[in-house]
Amino acid sequence: MKQENDIEDKLIPVNGTALENKIEAILKRAEEIDISFNELWNPDKCPTEYLPWLAWALSVDKWDNTWDERTKKNVIKESISVHRQKGTIGALKKALAATDVDIQIEEWFDYEEESERKPGTFRANVYSRSRGISESEYSNIKDIIEQTKNARSQYDLRIYLANKSTTPYIGVASQSGNTTTVYPFIVKNIEETTSCFIGCGYQSVNTITIYPKNSIAISD
Repeated sequence: MKQENDIEDKLIPVNGTALENKIEAILKRAEEIDISFNELWNPDKCPTEYLPWLAWALSVDKWDNTWDERTKKNVIKESISVHRQKGTIGALKKALAATDVDIQIEEWFDYEEESERKPGTFRANVYSRSRGISESEYSNIKDIIEQTKNARSQYDLRIYLANKSTTPYIGVASQSGNTTTVYPFIVKNIEETTSCFIGCGYQSVNTITIYPKNSIAISD
């Protein structure tokens, strides 16, 4: 009974080749994947395990499985734009920026040293923000440049260690003020100017007491 059900589920006849049966099994498994195909084509929504296949479908020239998920998605997002401008400085900047590489491109006619101005050359100045770069990172940068630049140009790759996160910030502030203390008024000395008037008077009084004369006794 089980064998009859298996036969009914198959599109390939019983005399199909081994390759045909394997293809059918793969397609059947694809039908069982619980994900929208629109999401598979969206780098932001595509599951991490399918990103390499999406990168292949969108013709990403350089792919590194050791990249973090954010870098992988950025590279996929920029792939179409890079291919549209391939062979230009703009495409080169986009391709490297997608891998989180800080790069400055100098074309030969912008060189400060006139003796080094050779037509068809450019400098790729790569700035590492806080550390040096590994051998694999250096190889990735070279591969991206080689695959994106125009065929005729020769270049000089320079790596600079620049810690931009330690840019000093200096601030100055000034504050001034006056403190006024008001105490109650205290009188220590009183000076008064006035006129002085001096007067002198004299009064003399005599008191006279008159008594009656003493009587004389008369004897008979």
